[in-house]
Amino acid sequence: MKATALFCLAVATAAELVSAKPAPVYNQVTLKGYGSFYGTVVNETVSGKPLASTVDAWLGIDYANQPIGNRRFKKSDWPKAFRGTRAATKSGKSCIQRATASVPLESQSEACLQFEVFRTKGVPLNKKLPTLVWVHGGAFNNGNQQGFDGAAFVANSKEPLVVITFNYRLGPLGSLPSGLFQDADLLNLGVLDQQLLLRFVQRYAASFGADPKTVTLGGLSAGGHSVGIHHFHNYGTTAGEKLFARVIYESGSVTARTFPNATYPLYQTQYAEFLSSVGCDGQARSKDVFKCLRSTDVGRIRDAGYDVFAKYNPVITWPWQPVKNAALFEKAGSQSGYDETFFHVPTLATSATDEGKGFIPGTLETEAEFVDFMKTSAPDLTEKDLALLVKLYPDPATDASSPYANSPNSTQYNRLAAAWTDFAYRCPVQETAYRTSAAGVPTWKLRWNTNNGAPAWQGIPHAIDRTYAWDEPGTQYPEQGRAFHAYLASFVLSGDPN
Repeated sequence: MKATALFCLAVATAAELVSAKPAPVYNQVTLKGYGSFYGTVVNETVSGKPLASTVDAWLGIDYANQPIGNRRFKKSDWPKAFRGTRAATKSGKSCIQRATASVPLESQSEACLQFEVFRTKGVPLNKKLPTLVWVHGGAFNNGNQQGFDGAAFVANSKEPLVVITFNYRLGPLGSLPSGLFQDADLLNLGVLDQQLLLRFVQRYAASFGADPKTVTLGGLSAGGHSVGIHHFHNYGTTAGEKLFARVIYESGSVTARTFPNATYPLYQTQYAEFLSSVGCDGQARSKDVFKCLRSTDVGRIRDAGYDVFAKYNPVITWPWQPVKNAALFEKAGSQSGYDETFFHVPTLATSATDEGKGFIPGTLETEAEFVDFMKTSAPDLTEKDLALLVKLYPDPATDASSPYANSPNSTQYNRLAAAWTDFAYRCPVQETAYRTSAAGVPTWKLRWNTNNGAPAWQGIPHAIDRTYAWDEPGTQYPEQGRAFHAYLASFVLSGDPN
């Protein structure tokens, strides 16, 4: 009886060993000098709706040596090579930011510099496909790679292509403008993360069946501003560096913010408030400030960064932005436009009709308040500039012919919305298109004027076109989504949206 039991146990153990063989991996790729990964398939949109077709995917892959521990507040660099094969079947963590329902605390980590690849299923990997690299938006303070549904964009394309989305550092971890960080050459860390990703794509994208020679760099809002920073940096360290072959601006531009330098007085105030909040303001020596910042709990950094952001959000003087006279921004975007030191690649630029209505306050009643708000947004405006501004945007309280009368809330709302839309988005997008077109570069410009559930008083606000870009199911006007997605996909595929 005992021998029989032992025999049965041995047979069972052998069976378990046989059944424990690893399952075959799917779509294994090898990145020479880095390592191997196997992928998965995606059959739903980010919002959980069925895709038009199943898409191949590789998810949650590091593109950098993660900025954790003593590497916090340092420039990102190449990830370390490894042996064996890793699973790339689950999305990684979002970068540190204010917690929301869509980005809860448990979904965040400092080890967030990862990317995802989505590719038309059934196309051999040795066929290199046109590729879209998308930079997510979020005021450089929030957002993640899932802000653009790469799988849906691929699934809805009539021709095979690849989409790559990724995370980059946000908030004070991504940009902490100050004399200290300027002296240490540690400004603009978030956009430097983006640059490393673009270099990673050039080195390794072919392994995923992507064509590094036909990369389109695109982005919405802060992502669009980021596109502008890279696009208008064909000088200095990146002169002639071919990281992309065409660009898409969706409500963004290198001139869409004033982007002052690191020692701008407001930035110094915000930096001091942040240091005080995290308890690092009592350090006399630079190295002690860095030691304090790198040893502080990241939750405290998150909270302090958001508290400063929230304080200045009502007047839209956001902290933790990229700055001039620093890496990738050694001169103003406008100056780069004058000098034509931008990459001469096909350009598609878009903006929405009422970009400003979702940002500005609805409480301003007087012309003085209108002028003060615009002066706060653009401190370099002179008295002559302000006088012209008042003339160009007539006061509805005193001018019966003003087109800004009948505001839905305060007297100055429609007027301020028009001025701030032009200042922050419409004119910068137009400036980008003008500069590239004047240089003989194929350029297309689009104004988005279709709603997607916004209340009537908001008009066609900022980012209302976001989900239309990948033809998300359930938009208010599905036919517009099909058209817009086809327009963008055609540009990615051929460099011509038509």
